[in-house]
Amino acid sequence: MSLTFELSMVPRFGLEVSPALVAFGEMLMLPYASLQSVVADELSANDALERVEPGDCPICRGSWRSRCPVCSHQAGPSAYLPEFASTESAETEPDTIGLLRAVRLEVSAADGVIAEYLVDSLDHHGLLDRPVAQFAAELGVPASAVAKVLAIVRRCAPPGVGATSVNECLLLQLDALELEDDRIRIARAVIRDHLADLARGRFASIASSLGVRRCDVRWVLDLIRDKLRPYPAFDGNAPTVTSYAVPDVVVRVDEDQFVVELVEPALTKLRVRRGGASVPRAKSFLAQLRDRWDTLRRVAEYAVHRQRGFVLEGEAALEPLTRAEVAAALDLHESTVSRAVADKYALLPDQRLVPLSRFFGTGGGVDYELRRLLESADDPLSDQHLADRLSAAGYPIARRTVAKRRAQLGFASVSLR
Repeated sequence: MSLTFELSMVPRFGLEVSPALVAFGEMLMLPYASLQSVVADELSANDALERVEPGDCPICRGSWRSRCPVCSHQAGPSAYLPEFASTESAETEPDTIGLLRAVRLEVSAADGVIAEYLVDSLDHHGLLDRPVAQFAAELGVPASAVAKVLAIVRRCAPPGVGATSVNECLLLQLDALELEDDRIRIARAVIRDHLADLARGRFASIASSLGVRRCDVRWVLDLIRDKLRPYPAFDGNAPTVTSYAVPDVVVRVDEDQFVVELVEPALTKLRVRRGGASVPRAKSFLAQLRDRWDTLRRVAEYAVHRQRGFVLEGEAALEPLTRAEVAAALDLHESTVSRAVADKYALLPDQRLVPLSRFFGTGGGVDYELRRLLESADDPLSDQHLADRLSAAGYPIARRTVAKRRAQLGFASVSLR
């Protein structure tokens, strides 16, 4: 009996992970600040890659860079402070404190009482809910005195603060831009008298009423979307915070439809420089960035539209949604969806900043379920018992995490309840 060996080619089908796929997975999972570090390193190492002027920030549209959570933190990744991470930074004071300090430098001691009353009356958007005459009546002073102090408040604050309506807020922002265009008078008329019709798309009716062209009305709509905000860059009398996360996704409402915008593509604009020595590498890097943004946008859009109630109403309206469902709907791998939402944040229309991972769950969210357990229990439950019940409800989290979330919700430990 003799043995012989021979080589032959046999076709075989299988899935193998390529180096490019591994690199894409790693880039997809990076949070905003880490990606900026990667981009900076690549720009330093690759002479064929260059940065171009960024577009308008999807959050502030370039109108309030000094207060924008993205624009004001472009100096480097060290400024990135995750909202839910423990930090040792000092608490920041509410905007009202700094505003009142600035106003007091410009008013007399007698008017200081008026200034304090007006600033204390600002809501969390920085707006006033009643006219000057009513403030004057409440304070027992002439309306002219209140109007004078209010003008100083508006001058010291970001554009739009101190307005008594969304219309006036937009007009104040429009004045601050100091745009040189013949159509500004049309913009003022539309914002002042036809804002509701503009939101409903009644361009022909507005154009007929003002005696202008339909395209001029459309220009006003584009101006508002690109340069103005319904509320100013101000946190009013909101409580102090120690840190926040940089939004990766901005969700807007446009004619009852959700519009999802990404922050990174607007602020991270790169291109391949001709004549560089590493053009293929630069093209590959840009392709990975585009794939990252395309995947993040698709996942975010699907999650936002599936969780419409959560976006509009909050935790209690959260619908059951899994990463596997999103992966199947978008023809992606479940791990790709997980990487896309990891350490990413969404800024919702009501200015809530939430992790993208919050869109997934069995309904209600872990905090909602934890609150329900704490409020409905006949006897006080220990953190370990709470962790066990949360795991049974589909939220497998550790006891120490339960303790942290319980404290954040305002519930004392079991020995004090």
